Amino acid sequence: MISPRAAYGVAIVRMLTGVIFVAEGASKIFGEFVRGGFAKSVREVAAEAWPMWASFLRSVVLPNARPFGWFFALAELALGIGLLLGLLTRVASVCGVILMTLLLLGQTRVPGGSWEKWVTAGLTAKFAFLLLWLLVLADAGRVWAVDAALRRGGGRRR
Repeated sequence: MISPRAAYGVAIVRMLTGVIFVAEGASKIFGEFVRGGFAKSVREVAAEAWPMWASFLRSVVLPNARPFGWFFALAELALGIGLLLGLLTRVASVCGVILMTLLLLGQTRVPGGSWEKWVTAGLTAKFAFLLLWLLVLADAGRVWAVDAALRRGGGRRR
């Protein structure tokens, strides 16, 4: 368990991470991502992904690119809102870890590449993956969060 003082720092990191995911989700919803950009991205990722993942992307995701694109855009938006508000923080963070794992399956294959290339492949998703795990483990919804208010009984009628 982290100290009460450190909990405020964790809350700031949680909220800033939420802002980033809200911005990412919103840019996907209002940009080209859900209007063909996701399908283009899937084709590019499938060309470089782990063989099993590439097969899944080509046979399942690509034929259904539009709903999958909307799913990922809305998932990022929901993750961001959850983190920003501290609402179901652990659930949101675990779902974010799963989301980052899906991204990493397509970004971390470096055939014949060196250790250095593997380390830098998908670096942004790797950092997001680790950050989200830290938010889970640090109980990031302890302060300045809807979760904290519900724990104190703020959600009960009197």
